[in-house]
Amino acid sequence: MNVMRGQYKRISAGSRHVLIREKDNKVIAKGNNKNGQCNVDLWSNIKLLSAGNVHKARNTGNTHSVGLMHSGSVIGSGNNQHGQIDVHDWQNVIDIDCGWMHTVGVLKNGSVQAIGRNTEGQCNVSSWNNIIQVSAGDWHTLGLSINGSVVGAGNNTRGQINVSDWNHIKQISAGYLHSLGLKQDGTVVATGDNKYATCDIEDWKNIVYLSAGSYHSVGLTQSGNVVATGKNDNGQCDTTEWENIICVSAGSDYTIGMNKDEEILIAGNDEWISV
Repeated sequence: MNVMRGQYKRISAGSRHVLIREKDNKVIAKGNNKNGQCNVDLWSNIKLLSAGNVHKARNTGNTHSVGLMHSGSVIGSGNNQHGQIDVHDWQNVIDIDCGWMHTVGVLKNGSVQAIGRNTEGQCNVSSWNNIIQVSAGDWHTLGLSINGSVVGAGNNTRGQINVSDWNHIKQISAGYLHSLGLKQDGTVVATGDNKYATCDIEDWKNIVYLSAGSYHSVGLTQSGNVVATGKNDNGQCDTTEWENIICVSAGSDYTIGMNKDEEILIAGNDEWISV
């Protein structure tokens, strides 16, 4: 299954920082750098990137960044309180993602490794196999298998890892207390906290990429528009006028997108992020 993840991962929204992969596969970072999460100037040959995204009420500097190189090696920067960026010896990795204080990677053989804080069991992924993609939330982790089914580990207080009945999935995204799955037919499934209509995605169609934020969800359509649902106190869901978008990412209380001209658009709180 070709999930084409790299095509839509040129930007990654953290809690208070963003990562942008340029055409030369180098990375630039903007925003809060309290823990060095924006120290990516020396990164090169990057295939995928991920910026740690935490619930905005928490310490906004307590985040990290990881990058997957074309060689299959992984690099990290930022907060390492729980060893979440001790990834420099990882090899043969095909997908990565970082949550609040943990990092997860998929190896070529379909196994999964995780490092960092494991208070809720979010790093208990060693038994997973035939995985092609992972997504790390605050306290939980999702894994997409080659057959289109999904597994979950970690906190399940809001049902965010109730994914055992999902099938025909081609992309996953774990948020703060909810999870999203993109089906092969372009429709979406969701589970977890729905206090702010975060999971109200039943009518979404023709979606090619999903991103789960803290309390909102966004989807990129085949036509290059962006749909959004959830908490909108900062305007993070105000994306209806966006056009020709090629990649999108949901942060804590903002959404960032890139259009085909490589212009950056932000909806929501941009107090810490200036691109």
